[in-house]
Amino acid sequence: MISTGTVAMLYPQRSSVQPPLAERTCEGVLCLMIMDHVQFDREPPANLTTLVMAFGGWIDAGRAATGALRHLTRDLGAARLARIDPEEFFVLTQERPEVRLRSDGSREVQWPLSEFSAWDPGQGRDGLLLFCGPEPHQRWRTYTKAFLDVAERCGVRRIVSLGALLAGVPHSRPVRVTARSSDPASRSLLEAWGIYRRPTYEGPTGISSVVLDEAERRGMQHVGFMGQAPHYLQDSENPAAIQTLVSYVARLLELSPDVSGFAEAIQDFRTQCDQAVARDRATREHVRKLEQEYDAVTGEAPPPLPGGELDSDTLMRELQDFLRKQRGGS
Repeated sequence: MISTGTVAMLYPQRSSVQPPLAERTCEGVLCLMIMDHVQFDREPPANLTTLVMAFGGWIDAGRAATGALRHLTRDLGAARLARIDPEEFFVLTQERPEVRLRSDGSREVQWPLSEFSAWDPGQGRDGLLLFCGPEPHQRWRTYTKAFLDVAERCGVRRIVSLGALLAGVPHSRPVRVTARSSDPASRSLLEAWGIYRRPTYEGPTGISSVVLDEAERRGMQHVGFMGQAPHYLQDSENPAAIQTLVSYVARLLELSPDVSGFAEAIQDFRTQCDQAVARDRATREHVRKLEQEYDAVTGEAPPPLPGGELDSDTLMRELQDFLRKQRGGS
């Protein structure tokens, strides 16, 4: 592991060295200084032209965004490249480290993971940089700079952001996804798919919006997919939402991930939801109403983009309540 703020003796001196990382020659050996707040496992490649990112927390309803990102990472066999040191960015009484037992019975502390992974398709083709981690609690500008410095070092020119927010939708219907893009070519594609929505939302936002705003200033294009998860299932992982996000990003990036395992998981999920809803009359009536509203707009223009692009006053109150709870540590 190459640690932040240290000088690592890595490579024999050579005439052509990629310059973005600070470096110097020490006694005939190249010394590589690593970026602030980031620890690298190895020398970063420079051909990872697309970054796919997902943050846990506010825009990860049903753990759909992080679930989709982890599925893609596993399916591609992407190897960890770097991680952001959590010390400066997390309140560790809110995002607590965990203790795990090793095979020999000893214990180790595992810190909150904010990891970059790299996938190289070979044959000289451009690869992918993938990021998954919880939304940081503080120092967002410093975090964003460190995050995008890694992206720039790896050659990223486009960012694909995954997210999902709670919405007034039923679990018994297909997951709706809407999208936005700063890239005209991608925007045309999203319009052809019928999911592009022009951003209109103003109000509290998340770290992904901050990252994308600064990325655009650095000349990076971005595409954002936002799924909708039932608001009455706030603590449940939603495999249907995960699969839908995986499918859209795979379609955009011309990937063919294995999604065969989702069918059974989605069926089990919906069966459990049906059983839970059936136990309470008020919940049954509420879900039935959501189904009627969903069916009424099927075939019409989908609703505005959630998670930053939704006009529902009720949903915004729920999101603001969530933010207050997060700040209070509850």
